Amino acid sequence: MLESVVTNDSRMVMRLSPRYFRSSLLVVLFCSMASAIPANADEQDLEDKLLRMEQLLLKQQEELEAQRKELADQRELINKLQQGQASGQGQPVMAADETQADDEPVVEASDQKALAASTPKPVAADAGSSEPDALAGADTPADKDVSGQEKAVAERAKREAVGGDEAPMVASFQEDPSNTLYNPDFPGAWYLPGTTAAMKIGGFVNLSLVNSFDPMLINDRFIVGSIPPEGESTPGAREGTVVTASQTRVNLEVREETSQGPLRAFIEGDFEGEGVTFRLRHAFGQFRSLLAGQTWSTLMDIDAQPEEIDFEGINGQILSRQAQLRYFPKLGENLNFKIAMEDPRTDVVNGVGARGNADLIISVDRLDFGDEDDSFFRYLGDWSSRLGFILRDLEASQTGGDSNAGNTATATGWGITTSGRKSLDWWGEDDFVLWQLTYGKGVGRYLNDLNTMGGGDAVFSPEGKLEPLPVFAGYVSYQHQWPKTFKWMKNWPGILRSNLNFSWVDIKNFDYQADRDYNRTMRASVNLIYLPTKHFRFGMELLWGQRKNKDNSKGTARQIQFSARYAF
Repeated sequence: MLESVVTNDSRMVMRLSPRYFRSSLLVVLFCSMASAIPANADEQDLEDKLLRMEQLLLKQQEELEAQRKELADQRELINKLQQGQASGQGQPVMAADETQADDEPVVEASDQKALAASTPKPVAADAGSSEPDALAGADTPADKDVSGQEKAVAERAKREAVGGDEAPMVASFQEDPSNTLYNPDFPGAWYLPGTTAAMKIGGFVNLSLVNSFDPMLINDRFIVGSIPPEGESTPGAREGTVVTASQTRVNLEVREETSQGPLRAFIEGDFEGEGVTFRLRHAFGQFRSLLAGQTWSTLMDIDAQPEEIDFEGINGQILSRQAQLRYFPKLGENLNFKIAMEDPRTDVVNGVGARGNADLIISVDRLDFGDEDDSFFRYLGDWSSRLGFILRDLEASQTGGDSNAGNTATATGWGITTSGRKSLDWWGEDDFVLWQLTYGKGVGRYLNDLNTMGGGDAVFSPEGKLEPLPVFAGYVSYQHQWPKTFKWMKNWPGILRSNLNFSWVDIKNFDYQADRDYNRTMRASVNLIYLPTKHFRFGMELLWGQRKNKDNSKGTARQIQFSARYAF
């Protein structure tokens, strides 16, 4: 197979014989042909796959670039909207990529002074200050890259350095989600990806221990109207202790910035439903100066509501949550106007209530008398007050065994209320007094005690005429903050305060009413409340109440309550 060959230059080389070379070449060509076809097929498939992957990657890159551009446009829109709102309202601006700020959330652009009076500020010079700290949510180069949590920690350290964490606790448990300022700062909220909306979850966990020293028909709170007459055995009335956590609340709030203005939705409930089930308290939406849904009545003044441990609250205060449509334009710096149409449900003593035309409510509040030049108003000082008016279309059907049973009748109800608060320095520099007076006919359902007991609006006469019940109610409350001058209190964090409250409800009965119909109730209470931080509250309260019926039969009751609450 191999043969030696001597070349011309005397070198000897080895070469294949021609026969063997031809055979080897045929073998190589056959193997190449046998392997060429599948090799070319695999190579083609691989090229196709690489091409498809390259096209897919290009498509994904294009989509990512489009999403980045969309997010950048949304961030720019949020910043422009918030800068425009802040320049119009004098408020700090929150950057679009910041997910936490440091002011209380809530609504109405017509209630800036209400917020200063009733909503805790993140950093304030003192308990009564209404100016937020310049660092709270400000969009400056120094803090633009600082997270909301880091800012909150820094501000807490600042509060402790200037005298503790007391300023934000002035009214941290007296909030009205429908009656405060819409602020672009939204603490505890997080942005929803791909949108201009943000969401927050809040509420509190509450444990109450209630001990009734005297029999009451409802003994997990202090309802004066449920006190039975003395000397009588009333079925269901009992004394004893109740421990409950059903007053715990949970709420959800969503806000969205749009080119037409901010949108807001708020839902809150507790577990005071039948059998400790969930119960709806608030559910409303807001756009600009329009509110629609269920929340506190426009006739109510949350800023003049006394602070209590008792879940039921003052018997003579206006306290009602119901469906409504409210419009609240801003009229100047010191004048807030609201008008609303609300649920017209009627409560009747000896009949079944129906719904007529919507209740019409108008209120004007935050009158700053101290700025007046007139000598009379100048002496009123820093009174903050509200005036409200209500017009009602009452409707009901009569019940009973007489000839008028089933008769349907209507009547007109009306009422007027005034309330307010004033700072006092007689005993302490942070003290203040609250008050409310209400008079009208056919407005009992708006008063706390009559709303719970029912039948406070009207009564059918023997002739079948629906007669609105005249009612006069009110309260006065004094809050005192205890100074830390006692030796055993000097090292206590937070604040300690007390509230002394007195309230009444008085109905003018008709002669034909039943002997045991509601005539008058009185209620007095004093409490001691300790807040080591703005998110935790512990307190105790002593309560006394008396109910008087139309026939002058009376009953009195006493109760003591303890409460621990953690807000989140």
